[in-house]
Amino acid sequence: MNWNIMEIVEATGATPASLPDPSLVLSGISTDTRSLGRGELFIALKGEHYDGHHFVNVAVLKGAGAILVQRPDPVVQEVPQLFVPDTLHAYGKLAAAYRKKLKTRFIAITGSMGKTTVKEMAHAILSKRYRCAKTEKNENNRIGVPKTILRIPPDAETAIIEMGSNMPGEIALLTEIVQPDRAMITNTAPVHLEHFISPEGVRIEKGALFWRSPEHAIRFINQDDENIRKIPLKSEWIIQSFGREEESDVRGTQIVSLGLNGTRFTLSTPGSQIEINLPLLGVHHVNDAIAAASIGIIEGISLQEIKSALESFKGTKHRLEPIIVSPNIIILNDTYNASPVATIMAIRTLSVFHPTHTLIAILGDMLELGKAANHYHRKIGAECARAGIHVIGLIGTYAETIRTGAIENGFDESQIFYFENARQLLMHLTPYLDRPAVILVKGSNALHMEQWVKILLSALSEKGGNA
Repeated sequence: MNWNIMEIVEATGATPASLPDPSLVLSGISTDTRSLGRGELFIALKGEHYDGHHFVNVAVLKGAGAILVQRPDPVVQEVPQLFVPDTLHAYGKLAAAYRKKLKTRFIAITGSMGKTTVKEMAHAILSKRYRCAKTEKNENNRIGVPKTILRIPPDAETAIIEMGSNMPGEIALLTEIVQPDRAMITNTAPVHLEHFISPEGVRIEKGALFWRSPEHAIRFINQDDENIRKIPLKSEWIIQSFGREEESDVRGTQIVSLGLNGTRFTLSTPGSQIEINLPLLGVHHVNDAIAAASIGIIEGISLQEIKSALESFKGTKHRLEPIIVSPNIIILNDTYNASPVATIMAIRTLSVFHPTHTLIAILGDMLELGKAANHYHRKIGAECARAGIHVIGLIGTYAETIRTGAIENGFDESQIFYFENARQLLMHLTPYLDRPAVILVKGSNALHMEQWVKILLSALSEKGGNA
């Protein structure tokens, strides 16, 4: 999109270094000199570990039409400089200004878990009938959301915006930018407790989506989530509920696990129902499908179209992604990230393969849990014991805590091992891989758990599926 420089000044409240040429038109907006196009506005974002101001000269050399900065650069004379106190805040204001020009219906999705999967499912459903834009990958923060909005084409009929938060106040800020016509909280769970302190803190943060959205917005309520049901609601709001509970407007019932073939369930509305075979491992993905379907129903998508979209849906990589190494060995790659509820769901999914397979859980730390970290890691050990997991491999700071939780609940301590390198991991696993086995790998991003999946794949492939 082209921007007149005075539009930039007005939207951001910037102070120009000198009177801009009111006829100057900028060909776009960029925050990255690697992808900056000639004639675009370069915004020098400043974060905890980076500072775009260090690349202002590069932007000028690449042909930037103007620069938006927090501090003047005396070397730059060739292009207009616009000054703001906070370039990140100004970036959001530009996105908000562009959003107001669009006739697109905006759908905002937040939640502690599953929001990316719900976004992708909803996009598949809405694309049956509409030109639908969406957040790419997980660009769901104060940089990613404006970036997403600014690249939405003017002819998009719907746009699905994923919104994440790891600090209080972020959802409120993002909602002010997006001003959604539909607002969904998928669920709440104990995540980022370092900053949110408690599940109530998480609920308050996520609830900002409902309270900062326009009055006309439709709010989607997860009836299965007790914490979401505590969010205060205004009587004049339009509400669409979803879940497994009987009072839900859109409901999932008759849920049956089909193992690697996914999950079968019945999607019900007050007037009709349809059976869906969801090709995703883990019955918890039914919750995501119900949430996405509820958006589709509001947008006028038929149940048959929803069924078609969901039955052809391909899961997001590294989220309980089954990798068939050999007829006997399956790896469940769930290395995208880890929180207590998501880890418990993964362990329960692993248990579906009992009694035909040896069940092995390779687990790393769940981070950002603050003072509750020991409590939740102990719960993970307890869940492994209750779920009938046969072998546990542990890495990270809280390995001993998980081990304690498992042993306290009857797990055989001889079947728990620690590892720090590939040799140790493979040495411990080898005795269990001469018979059918399923290996779950899960832990927080910072532990780079995907590397252990690669190590396992390499070793098992070399030996024909047997280590």
